[in-house]
Amino acid sequence: MKLRNRILGSFILIIAVAVVVMAFTSRIYINNIFDRYAESYRSVVAEQWEYLLKSYYQRQGSWAGVENILNSRRRNSPALRGHMGGNIRGMLPGEELVLTDEKGMVLFDSQDEIWGEVLPQHYLDRGIPLVIDGNRIGTLIMQPEASRAVLTMEEQFSRSVILAVLWGGLAALLAGTVLSFLLTGQISKPLALLTSSAKRFARRDFKHRVQINSKDEVGKLADAFNFMADSIEKNERLRRNLTADVSHELRTPLTILRGNFESLQAGRKPTMELISSLHDEVLRLSRLVSDLESINLAEAGKLPLHYKEVEVSSLCSRASFPFQHEAQEREINFSWQVEDKLESWGMDEDRIMQVLINLLANAFRFTPDRGKILLQAEQSNGNLVIYIIDSGPGISQEDIPFIFERFYKTGRGRGEGSGLGLSIAKSFVEAHGGTISADTLPDAGSIFTFSIPPSK
Repeated sequence: MKLRNRILGSFILIIAVAVVVMAFTSRIYINNIFDRYAESYRSVVAEQWEYLLKSYYQRQGSWAGVENILNSRRRNSPALRGHMGGNIRGMLPGEELVLTDEKGMVLFDSQDEIWGEVLPQHYLDRGIPLVIDGNRIGTLIMQPEASRAVLTMEEQFSRSVILAVLWGGLAALLAGTVLSFLLTGQISKPLALLTSSAKRFARRDFKHRVQINSKDEVGKLADAFNFMADSIEKNERLRRNLTADVSHELRTPLTILRGNFESLQAGRKPTMELISSLHDEVLRLSRLVSDLESINLAEAGKLPLHYKEVEVSSLCSRASFPFQHEAQEREINFSWQVEDKLESWGMDEDRIMQVLINLLANAFRFTPDRGKILLQAEQSNGNLVIYIIDSGPGISQEDIPFIFERFYKTGRGRGEGSGLGLSIAKSFVEAHGGTISADTLPDAGSIFTFSIPPSK
């Protein structure tokens, strides 16, 4: 079943259940109201009749002529007004009223059925005793079960309310069906677009995007889909570039190895120079494969790290040592600084040493002679932060987002190296839970910054 039909059916079911519940609860509520009303009304009427009859007996001294008063029981009748001096409520429609004397003999019966009979005691116990000065002068009996007219009125009113609820529910059902049809269309249409886009992506149409401008959850889903599409397109581009770059990096040493081996097959004598060249190319291939393996392990979260407390000043000194000779030859002002309060830090010493060497090698590669390079370490916001600042030509804004990608080389003369140094540095820093970034300084030059959180 389509989602639109399921939502539409759910709306209709909810409205129908609501109407049934309203009709059921209305009937129960109305019945309770009528029961309480009838009981309250009957109690008031009984008290009024008791007062009327006792007043009549006190004035007359007997029950003689009482049937004339009782026959005038209609509300506001002249006979009652004469005795009560005002209005008195009449009995409920269809209700029976019986009056007996002190011996239980019926003096009046509104239904004209038991005049003159003597009622048994259990019957009299159901009535209201009429007592004056401690003497029982009679009994007033009102029969609530005879109020059939009230029940009929109750049934009529209850039926009217239920019919009104049902008609209102039918109108609500029709209106709800129309509105839900429109609303479900607004929901199902963008979902259909998302489904179509997902199918196009499955057919490797990575440039397709969903055009949904709503700000609700469906719009957020479309934004997430487009973000995913951007990531997939980027990863696919990187995959193609990686394949091409790896092929390019492998082609040169393999070509050299193939040429030399073919020359040996043709009868060339193996010399130490030739063997050394073959060995260098094998080492180059080995380093390339090892670097790629390290990057893949780091990105997969499987790179083994061996944490220990490392003196930061000693780490910076040892990382700087291999570049001292080059700095002297090229007259580069190369220095390193460590914050005084910064002593040791938990890290994998070999991995972070590799990060520093890669970043310093990058800085020396692009810093001109008589330039300046600074290695600085400090503690900031609870993290170890290290800066490598050079006075080279800087990095173009177009290159900065891709500077740490594998085999990426900018147009500022990066013809040397495999293009994996910065990518390795990024992988090792992120394996420590840290971050790394690159930027261009306002007065030329570049700055590489990486931070390492405390070890747990």
